[in-house]
Amino acid sequence: MSNELTPGGPSIAGQLGDLVALSSRFGNDPEFARGSGGNSSVKSDGVLYIKSSGTPLAALTAESVIALDMKPLMEWLDAAPGRPVASGTDEIMQVAMAARVGRHDDRRPSVECLFHTLLPERFVLHTHPTTVNAVTCAKRGAELTEQLFGASVLWIPYAAPGLPLARVIRDVRRDYQERTGSAAPGTLFLQNHGLVVAGNSPAEIEETSVRLVAAIGAHLAGLPAIDWGEVVRLDAGNTRAALNVVGPVLRAALATGDRLKVVTFDDSPLAVSLAGSALGRELAMAGPLTPDQIVYAGSSPLVVDVPDGTAPDQLAENLTSAIAARTATGAGAPVVVIVPGLGFFAAADSYAQAETVRQVYLAAASVSAQAHRMGGVRPLADAERAFVEPWETQPHRRHGAAGAASRGRACGLVVVVTGAAQGFGHAIAADVVAQGGHVVLADINAELAAREADALTAQFGAGRATGVVLDVTSDESVAACFDEVVRRYGGLDVLVSNAGILRAGAVTAQPVAEFDAVTRVNYRGYFLCVRHAAPILARQHRVRPDYWGDIIEINSKSGLAGSSRNSAYAGSKFGGIGLTQSFALELVGDGIKVNAICPGNFLDGPLWSDPANGLFVQYLREGKVPGAKTIEDVRRTYEAKVPMGRGCTPADVLEALYYVVAQKYETGQAVPVTGGQVMLR
Repeated sequence: MSNELTPGGPSIAGQLGDLVALSSRFGNDPEFARGSGGNSSVKSDGVLYIKSSGTPLAALTAESVIALDMKPLMEWLDAAPGRPVASGTDEIMQVAMAARVGRHDDRRPSVECLFHTLLPERFVLHTHPTTVNAVTCAKRGAELTEQLFGASVLWIPYAAPGLPLARVIRDVRRDYQERTGSAAPGTLFLQNHGLVVAGNSPAEIEETSVRLVAAIGAHLAGLPAIDWGEVVRLDAGNTRAALNVVGPVLRAALATGDRLKVVTFDDSPLAVSLAGSALGRELAMAGPLTPDQIVYAGSSPLVVDVPDGTAPDQLAENLTSAIAARTATGAGAPVVVIVPGLGFFAAADSYAQAETVRQVYLAAASVSAQAHRMGGVRPLADAERAFVEPWETQPHRRHGAAGAASRGRACGLVVVVTGAAQGFGHAIAADVVAQGGHVVLADINAELAAREADALTAQFGAGRATGVVLDVTSDESVAACFDEVVRRYGGLDVLVSNAGILRAGAVTAQPVAEFDAVTRVNYRGYFLCVRHAAPILARQHRVRPDYWGDIIEINSKSGLAGSSRNSAYAGSKFGGIGLTQSFALELVGDGIKVNAICPGNFLDGPLWSDPANGLFVQYLREGKVPGAKTIEDVRRTYEAKVPMGRGCTPADVLEALYYVVAQKYETGQAVPVTGGQVMLR
């Protein structure tokens, strides 16, 4: 079997560019790829250029491929003994690492590099399309493939990834050529695995891949819809109550390190049908369908029933007991937890990882449903599953799907920042993400919050920031905000109550409506946010008593010392200190520290510098600074009040915030960050 390419073909730079474009096209299509699964390669002058293990298809670059000398790979494959390969110690990786050409580093070539080498076509694309896998995971998969595609697609019986799969592909291709006298087709359906399309151009591969999916889709369209039977669904009130228990409990119960897990929730129609029906339970517990499902979502989910009328504490106990029982069997902690009547939860160390788990498991559910429609599902056999579970490349692939590991002072934290669309709030949110955390930018300006969250996500990675609409004066809005936090992340670790407004004015002249507005936002708003955040933090602490959550109010120096012609604001901030001390006493038993940070004047922020309604403008208008004629006069007056000669900055506040979170023996404190303008007695 020759692997020689036509002389005078395109340059390797051009071929790598084509490979990157092909990989991006299919890596960004959720039908074909999830996580870092799938693979792509191109051959040139006896060298295989292949995606490294753990690199998502969508993220492939010309610089990130690994070059392998094809000759030793082919020689080793043909000379390899016929014995099984021990899982976890696949010899193929030793041979592949030794075959590297050029740069040597810690990256690992794909464990599937052997079959990419033996296929004679220039380009090879290996994906896991949901629609194609409905056939490859069906009991009648081989028969359906023949029925739909005849001799244009080669059926490959299941083989363990790596060397075993390469041997089977080699042998099936040889048998086909000996039987027919024709070249084996370049399109392979890998049983319980995925799709391989080989061709001499990306256009050829794209046309084939799209056509296959469309043909199977047309076949499915002619079949009766799946009959889930009775599907149990909790009503809206019970759903909300259960979510606010399940997410926080799973975050804590599944945690293995200093930080809690990120848990994301799926209640799409397919997820609800899977979770709430007898057929769904049967499909979910039948076993994993593909190696990718095992790698990312585990071999089997945990199913925890919620009988009608289950009290929150009883539900929490049911969850923790079920997780403990599952772990005690040696099966390990679950990655996916199904709750009938709700849907399913996916847990991981970051949102990006949890979202990959969710996508992979939802795709597996779709494959199961469609395979059921085509005559039944063929899950992996116990021996097939046992080979993959300890497979040494799994951690490498999970790491790749998650992106670079986060580091920093907020690493692993989920932080909700109110009033985060601008000013101190935005600065805090941006730094939390930069320091490795996940942040919810909660703000009444939903459009701006979403835009700023998108900007942070583009810079730091999927799911690291999200914008949520929040009117802190509305109990309903605050409840909805924290419901969204639980659905997306499972809970939170830190609430930063930052939302606030300031309206200056003399006590005899300020409109009552202005006084009420300041009080509602600064005082009532803080109360409402704590009212809804505290039960979530407390639930996490009850499951894991060594875990403590944090509530931090961004107060003001005006909460420590009165402020002339600013009574509404100062009064609300004095009240905030009272709330902080009272909350601290009340919530310490729930594992929640409550502290306030009292910044000095952020003279460069919008609160002060907004040209239309900033404090410089207000104070000049109200005559608060005697003799001041201009905004600069007002500014110089306030800078002169500070021993350190400048206003407070977001960096100053962030130092205090990270201190408060790290401090394990302080609660109920008001930490001044005023440059010496206000000193505690």
